[in-house]
Amino acid sequence: MSEFHEAAWRKSFPGSCDRRTVLAGVAALLAPAWPVGPAVASPTAPLKVGDATVETASDGTLSSSLAFMLPDVPRAEVDAVFSAEGQPAEGSPIPTNASLVRVGGEVILIDAGSGNSFQPTAGKLGDTLEGRNVGREAVTRIVFTHAHPDHLWGAIDDFDDSERFPNARYVVPTAEWDFWTRDDVETLVPDWLKGFAVGSRRTLRRLEAKVERRKPGEAVAPGLTYVATPGHTPGHASVLVEAGREQLLIGGDALSHAVASFRRPAWAFGSDLDRDLAIRTRLALLDRLANERVTLVGFHLPGSGVGRVERSGDAYRFVPA
Repeated sequence: MSEFHEAAWRKSFPGSCDRRTVLAGVAALLAPAWPVGPAVASPTAPLKVGDATVETASDGTLSSSLAFMLPDVPRAEVDAVFSAEGQPAEGSPIPTNASLVRVGGEVILIDAGSGNSFQPTAGKLGDTLEGRNVGREAVTRIVFTHAHPDHLWGAIDDFDDSERFPNARYVVPTAEWDFWTRDDVETLVPDWLKGFAVGSRRTLRRLEAKVERRKPGEAVAPGLTYVATPGHTPGHASVLVEAGREQLLIGGDALSHAVASFRRPAWAFGSDLDRDLAIRTRLALLDRLANERVTLVGFHLPGSGVGRVERSGDAYRFVPA
């Protein structure tokens, strides 16, 4: 069993991490945009992990305000860190990179993008796949890291309520399912997230007949395993792709910004539901990725989202592939 599997993560996370309706929180998330480098994932040669291939597929871009992203950090401190990294504190659109994994005759998406009712610059995943000659009917499985709109809502077409990937089955972290399908979920989240929570509950219930629930440490597809990375959401899980000693981690939103998540991982992010737990997750994950030199794929990281974590001074740095 890999270092990333359940026993190793139990030490870091000992506790149980117990659409149409919806755009109530969008105003809090919009412009000016957050700086993250190139906006759209560049096509790159697929990565090989044993018999599996992994590539990223852009769903477009998003915008978010600095005040929302880092609500508790003084602006002067933010400016100083970004200046040291050669980046302005406000700037470019945020990339959204789903992952496409082919293994054992399966065509697997890790996350489904945001669909056509979240932000107008997003919801492009279907077009990206068609540009790669991957028809929506070819996708056999969609594995969700968590149930935020930009990862989940793209599974359903808002116009006719049909499944965008009609031949796919779905895998959801058990704790994510248990939280977001609660009848009272909108009472458990901050105001900006209430409308989103209603939309995510609706989407998950629409998919329920084809959903498989899995816990951290359990296989989600051949050679793919859920890894506990909670805090951003209660059951957020990354996906480890491995074959023998070869490993690659698809990290979802556990590490979501190429400067802040790495240079200042202890800063609180406004989009994290449990900010203290998310900080502990970032610190443990960064330490392990740097030590093990495991390739990381980040949903919101720049370019194709692929790179490695390196130690840099008293923190870390994301080095794009």
